[in-house]
Amino acid sequence: MDTEDAPAERKVIIIVEDNEDIASLLEAALNGEPDYQAVAVHDGSRALEVIHSVKASLILLDVMLPGIDGLQLYDMIRDVPETAKIPVIFVTATSHDEDFRKRGIDNHIVKPFDMNDLLARVAQICRPE
Repeated sequence: MDTEDAPAERKVIIIVEDNEDIASLLEAALNGEPDYQAVAVHDGSRALEVIHSVKASLILLDVMLPGIDGLQLYDMIRDVPETAKIPVIFVTATSHDEDFRKRGIDNHIVKPFDMNDLLARVAQICRPE
């Protein structure tokens, strides 16, 4: 079999969102795409375990989480060489411009978001042309 004919490996996307309705919506939309396998977790501690146990292509990260918040989790991810390069899109309901600017974060989507916009951003990262 020619490698061009082989099915592409699905990109793993970790959704870190404490609102289970939003997490389910994102998970269903991403899993509906043939190139993605989405996994949703609802708190920062569990997210850290998942991030260290699977090879993620992207993390969708809410800021407001129980326990470890999204910004703390982001800092923890960036501090470990094995996870430091995983792209992150913040999905947040409130403005965190100063926190984002301090960390050099420029990829975020404000809730409520347009699913097509979110899917386009995911594709930009996971399927660069």
